[in-house]
Formats: sequence, structure tokens, C-alpha cells
Amino acid sequence: MFDKGAAGVKKGLFGDFLIAGEIIIIGLAAAAHLSAIVLGWSFGRCALVFAGLVCAALAGGAGVLLFRWIHSGKRFFGGEDRIFALRNPGRTEGCLYAVFALICLSQLIFICMGDTNYREGDMTVETVGSFLASDALYQVNPMTGFPYTQGIPSRLKILCLPTLYASLARMTGLSPAAVVWKVIPVIIFVSSYAAFTLLSFSLFPETADDSYREKRAFFMTIVSLLVWVGAYQPGMDGFQLLCGGWMGVTIRNLVLLPWLLSLCLRKKWFLAALCIPAEACIVWTLYGCGVCLPFLLCMGILQGCRGMRGLREKKGGRQNLHDDMRLD
Repeated sequence: MFDKGAAGVKKGLFGDFLIAGEIIIIGLAAAAHLSAIVLGWSFGRCALVFAGLVCAALAGGAGVLLFRWIHSGKRFFGGEDRIFALRNPGRTEGCLYAVFALICLSQLIFICMGDTNYREGDMTVETVGSFLASDALYQVNPMTGFPYTQGIPSRLKILCLPTLYASLARMTGLSPAAVVWKVIPVIIFVSSYAAFTLLSFSLFPETADDSYREKRAFFMTIVSLLVWVGAYQPGMDGFQLLCGGWMGVTIRNLVLLPWLLSLCLRKKWFLAALCIPAEACIVWTLYGCGVCLPFLLCMGILQGCRGMRGLREKKGGRQNLHDDMRLD
């Protein structure tokens, strides 16, 4: 399944670009944030550095895409190498995707309009607002409006998401509440379903018949239903996605982990390794190494054991063939 899945995921390349781009932005925000913490920059200078890094990354990415487009015979967005592939779905597949689309639409409306009590107990908006108002990082207590007397723990101070959100608010002119409660959750919502779509491509590679398409549609429909089912209680993945899409743990659990599993199944180890520093920048954990690192190590060990078993079976088959030839 691992070897055959690569061809079936080619059309899902857009999801890889989307999530990898978000990880790069998180990394750039972490670089600007840590520089400001260590060197004592103001928030304005930190946001300016972050904006410059993003512009440089966008220019570099555009150059890479242009290079690939030219050297692929100008078929990067068409022909066999196209990112999007529109095909007429079967009846069952079409019904499943219709249900999936309705569920996603209802969830998107809930994210944009919902105002849960969970939001009222979160301090992210206040922290982002304090960065903008004081022009400094973690210098003013967002709950009191006065400077910290003893500071905050370093394990929290190194996380870059508040700086990223505050920089986006400054660059776009949106309020901290709009960025944290509306813009970011929608982006994470789309990224999460993109990650699960890539996972469905890896789990159900293309076959001679069209059964894999129905399996993928069924998988995505079940995922969307489980998101709604899990929205009833804090701590559940569905609740995190629909009510706390700005949190680092949500990004880790519902974007990085499914994407990481998809990458491991496709043996894209370099992209998979990017999930480790991304988690370190957005989630602090008592276990130090987080979740992505042991997950990647376990998948690597399983893949290595499977490869060694395949080599032994291949070697044994060759030996049996050689023995048969000697007997003849």
C-alpha cells in the first residue's frame, strides 16, 4: 500500500503546499519572536522583521514554482502533473461528498458565528492586544494592564503564536478578536481537512476500478461527522477544531498529526521532519519531545521493519529460484 500510494496522492499536492507553507510561516514567526525576546526588540520591530521574512519566503516560493512550471513543459497546473483533477463522481461518491460539503459548511458557519464560553476563558486575544498596545512582548500583564512583577515562565515565553497573530493583526488592520477567533480558526479548519484529504489518498491509493474514490469520500464524511460528534466536550478534537482553532494543540492534533501520518505512508521523510520544530514552536509539553517526534520515530521503525522483511522475502525467493535451477 505504501508504494502504490504515491501515484494516488499526486493530485493532493495542493494540500502539501498549503500545510508546508503554514509551517514555514510558523517558523519565520518563531525566528522573529525569539530574536525579539533575546535581543529585547519592540513588538513593532519584531512584526517588521516577520513581514520581511514572509515577503522573502513568498518571493522564493514563487521563484521555485516558476522554475518547476518552466522545466515541466508548462504542465505544472495541467496535464499529468496538474494539482487539481476534476472527474465526474459516481452516484455513491457524489452523495457522500454532498453530505461532506453540507457538514463542512455547517461547521464553517459555526466557527464564524459561534461565541462559546470557552472563548471567554482564553487569554490569547488579551495577550495579542497587550502586544499591540504596549509595543512589547510579554511585558504587560493582559489581565491587569500593568507590567509583570515576576515575568512569565520561559516555557510559555518561547511560544510564537501570540506574536504571529499580533503581527497579522497589525499587517491587516483587523482587531485581535477577528484574527484569533475568526481568521485563524477558518485557516486551521481548511488545513485540517486538507491534511485528512491527503491521508485518505494515502490510505486508499488508486486501483483499477473506482472503488478507491468511494472509500475516500466515505472516509472524509466519517471524519467530518466525528468532528461534530466530538464538539460536545472540551478536550475532544472536534471541540478544539470548532471552538479553539487558534490554539497550538489544535494545530498539532488536527493538522500536523494527520499530515505527518500521510507523509510517513508516502515516505516523504523530509516534510515529515518539519512537523517536529513546528510543534515545538506552538505547543509546550511536559514530555519535552512532544508528540510528533515519537510518532515519526515509530513510523520510521515500522517502515524499516517492513522494508527489511521485504528484502528477506525477496532474498529467499531468489534462493529458492536458484535451488530450483540447480535441481533442473
